[in-house]
Amino acid sequence: MKRKLLIFLALLFISAKLTNAAELQVITVALVSPSWSTGLPTAVARGAGFFRNEGLEVRPVTLASSGPIMMALLMSGQAEMVIAGGVAILRGIARGAPVVVIGGHLSRMSYALISAKGLKTVDDLKGKAIGITGIGGIGEFAVVESLKRNGLIKDRDYSLLNIEGGTAARMAALKAGKVHAVPVTPGQRVQAENDGFTILLDVRDSLADLPSNIVASTKDFARSNPDKTIRFLRALGKAMDLIRQDKDKAIALGRTNGLRGDAAMERKALDYYVQDLDIGLNKNNVEALLRLLDISDPAEKFFDDTYLKRAIPRP
Repeated sequence: MKRKLLIFLALLFISAKLTNAAELQVITVALVSPSWSTGLPTAVARGAGFFRNEGLEVRPVTLASSGPIMMALLMSGQAEMVIAGGVAILRGIARGAPVVVIGGHLSRMSYALISAKGLKTVDDLKGKAIGITGIGGIGEFAVVESLKRNGLIKDRDYSLLNIEGGTAARMAALKAGKVHAVPVTPGQRVQAENDGFTILLDVRDSLADLPSNIVASTKDFARSNPDKTIRFLRALGKAMDLIRQDKDKAIALGRTNGLRGDAAMERKALDYYVQDLDIGLNKNNVEALLRLLDISDPAEKFFDDTYLKRAIPRP
């Protein structure tokens, strides 16, 4: 009798777990980069159970690609959300894409520009080639705009070379002398400094007023699924809070939830951008980026803060 009771309770527990799993609503989110600064909040939200607590099963798809390709994934229905550079998202909307920005992700452009040995200052880039990945993406914009603010103009003072293949390909091109500088994310920066490369420019300081990665969805998905959209943003915001409060735990959760790389190095890199992780975004942030992109349309065409205000009420 006791054994039958135990079996009954076990089956009841399994049934409850299966029912709970069946009730979770699936969201596929496309991430523009395998970098930890892009993927850590999503990984932490999954590992800490924040998405599950909101009734969501979030499936991240990571592509080392450019913003325009992220837009294509969104438009094709292969992803309901994207976390990608704001530049490509805003340009796509300006051209008529039925997409809407629903939240922030990384409030500053966390790139650093590293150079080959022998170059010491930004002025040393005159007449040189800089390697980027993805024409029209956030990396190109960060390089061009930050150098412009430091007196160097593209094509007049330096040239850009598009290198497909992400970070590894850019670093290989730099080491081979095919280019003289490349932009790197915080994790790559730590490794580059360890390898003896020179940090010519910290883009965060030059472009402190501009958001980097943002969260976007199609207008149709957000309008048809407002509650799901709000719950996604709320869980992501909780993950960012945890990252700021316990960096070591965040790195451990990232490692066990799909992020690859040297955890010790990524822990050091986190110090560079942890205060920039912010689901919050406002009209002024969007307008600042639109002005630099020479887009005259109002911010309301690009950004709907309705979901964000409901997800994370702020004074």
